[in-house]
Amino acid sequence: MGSGYTVEPEELREHARFLDTLKERFDAVMNASAYIEQDDEAYGTLCGWISGCLEERHRTQDEITSYLAENFTIAANALRAVADGYETSDSESQTAFSELRDRMGM
Repeated sequence: MGSGYTVEPEELREHARFLDTLKERFDAVMNASAYIEQDDEAYGTLCGWISGCLEERHRTQDEITSYLAENFTIAANALRAVADGYETSDSESQTAFSELRDRMGM
C-alpha cells in the first residue's frame, strides 16, 4: 500500500493569496499601460512618433497581460476550491470514522 500524501489546505490558500497579489501587480501594469496609451505626450515631444510605432505591439502586450491576469484569478479560485474540498473530505471522513468507532464501542 502506498504511503499517500498530506495536503495542508491553508498552504493552498496561501498560494492562492500569492496569485491574487500577482494578479494585482498585473492590474497595475495594465492600468499604467492604458494611461500611457491614452497620453499623447507619454514619450515627450521629440519621441512622440514612437507611440505610433509601438501601438500594435502595445495592443498585443495588453492582450497577453490581460490573459495572464485572468489565469491567475482562475488558478487562485481553483486552489481555494480544492482547499475547501480537502477540508470537507477530511471532516466527512473524521465523522464517518467517529461513528464507526462509536458503533464498535471503542
